Amino acid sequence: MTRAVLFVLILSCAIGTFAPIAHACPDVRPEGDIIVAMRDDARPFSYFKADGAPAGFAYDLWRNVERSLSVLDAEGRSVAPNVSFVPCNTIDGQEIGLVSGRIDIVIAPLTITSERMLSYDFSQQYLSSGIALALPPSNAIDFSQAKDIVSETVFHPTVARAVLLFLSFNLLMAFLIRWLLFAKNADGEHTSASVWLRSILESIIRTIGLRGVGDGYSTAMAKVLEIFLAVVGTALSATLLGVLTSAFVGSVGGQQKVAAQSLTEMSIATLDCSTSQNLLLVEYRKRLQEADPNSAEAEALKKRVAQLTCRPEDPEREDISVDKDPALKGHVTLVSSWPKAANLLAKGEVDGVLGDWIALTYLSRQDTYGDKISVLPTVYRNEPYGWGISRASVPQSMRRDIDRALIREMRNRNWRKSIEDELGTGSVSPN
Repeated sequence: MTRAVLFVLILSCAIGTFAPIAHACPDVRPEGDIIVAMRDDARPFSYFKADGAPAGFAYDLWRNVERSLSVLDAEGRSVAPNVSFVPCNTIDGQEIGLVSGRIDIVIAPLTITSERMLSYDFSQQYLSSGIALALPPSNAIDFSQAKDIVSETVFHPTVARAVLLFLSFNLLMAFLIRWLLFAKNADGEHTSASVWLRSILESIIRTIGLRGVGDGYSTAMAKVLEIFLAVVGTALSATLLGVLTSAFVGSVGGQQKVAAQSLTEMSIATLDCSTSQNLLLVEYRKRLQEADPNSAEAEALKKRVAQLTCRPEDPEREDISVDKDPALKGHVTLVSSWPKAANLLAKGEVDGVLGDWIALTYLSRQDTYGDKISVLPTVYRNEPYGWGISRASVPQSMRRDIDRALIREMRNRNWRKSIEDELGTGSVSPN
């Protein structure tokens, strides 16, 4: 019996050592020279493996940066730091840890904002993302998107310059051909170049099928004009057909643009205490300002604004569903991770997910969500990513060393490739 109890105790200790606890932001400062906090289930940036080992793009980047850091030992010698990785899944929990000094650095990406910089520092920005909307995919043709693609392509300065250049080149060629056709030698006879050119033109006419189209044109100049118009017409027709094809192919399965104000009339899932939640809060406040102060809608909006205001951390809380109100069309569910939000969208429990562009596009590429999630290509707000750094526990010299190491990583010629290998093609910056 004693051996069985001892075995259970040893097993439980092992599990506690290697498996991170959900939402377990540290209540006291753990042991170690540098305490690094990560979000679990925040692929591709950070997560913990089954054995409790940290992993992800942010973790790999930190390991490269860590090699440039040092601390002083008891004898004043500069040595490599002892780094402890701790799970901390809630954003407000991360902020509490940074302010108190229980956490030195948060490498799960945090958006750099002026409000957050009032409480703690940030590293050098190392990535750009944005707040985007994910919706269920659609097989319908979005004609408004097709129209936008056509107008943007046709009226783009580069396209206009290319068309003018092409027309100018053809006119120049037509004049040169005419000059050669009518070139004569001193005896008044056509030159050999003229004879050869007439033969070439005759071959072109027969090859491209123009014979019979303009047989009424008897002069060589008319034939040149005919060929010129045929070439220009064919090229312009092919260009127009290509633009239209691209527009309709790009619009099949595309989603219509959703205005930020329209988000308040949808059922939305987003990350608790994130900048995406803050964007929703801003839009609900705008709607409240426009509502009749004495209406039931205004009362419901006041309640919704209060519910969307980020609260102090509650370690026991799970996903929060903001109360539905019959006076409001919109509904909000606050979740602890982007995969949870994606699951709600895949099951049809919400209309959309408002969140990080990189995380959502990464999830949309996975087999689990590949045919269930479509991320809109535009963002509501561009956001710089950095690491949160505590002012209470991290010396200024170490902050400078972290920035230098990050800049050195970004200057590496393989930086872009390493990002896209981890996060996916096109993930360096949203459109």
